[in-house]
Amino acid sequence: MLTKVIAKLANASHMKLFALDIWVKMKKLLLITAFVLGFLSACSSNEVSTSQSTAAFVQSKPSATPTKSASTPGIGDDIQNEIAKCVQAVNEGKTAKSIDGTIFALDPTNSGSKFLYSSPNKLSADEAVLLAKFKRETQKCQQIARKIQNPALRKAYQNYFTKIDRVYDDLIYKKITIGVANQERSLLMTQFKSQFLDVINK
Repeated sequence: MLTKVIAKLANASHMKLFALDIWVKMKKLLLITAFVLGFLSACSSNEVSTSQSTAAFVQSKPSATPTKSASTPGIGDDIQNEIAKCVQAVNEGKTAKSIDGTIFALDPTNSGSKFLYSSPNKLSADEAVLLAKFKRETQKCQQIARKIQNPALRKAYQNYFTKIDRVYDDLIYKKITIGVANQERSLLMTQFKSQFLDVINK
């Protein structure tokens, strides 16, 4: 009888640890959506309606040790939330709305903006001014990301911001077309999401 009781307690303890691990992973993945939707459009916009983007890149591999993800150093949920709020503010701004569908396909649900990926056009003078303004607005979110304590995660953010800023500059100075800029942005977003998941799953 005592053996059965001990077995039940051990099983209950195992299930609690498993549930905790799932909760921690889902919380972090939801934070990714809050970031990538908005921000990843340049610190920006759309891939992240929390429920929709979670489904998009919630394909993380299960952890072999239930408590490992909970102890990852310096992930910083508070900073992730701060970044998410910054991104949301940028995405809801007038500048981002002016860019969406005309320069960048920030909202993946907008089928009318798909043509931007193959656009041979370069920015007009007015569009260049608009994109430069958008770039300045996203830099507020970049400053927040620098506070992340985890070196690998901070590096992932910094790499993304550095490269996306270069895309903006190339587009502003007419070195690349709108189509090339959208393709490069999409690639950078994919790379960032992969690096982010690698960090939180270690």
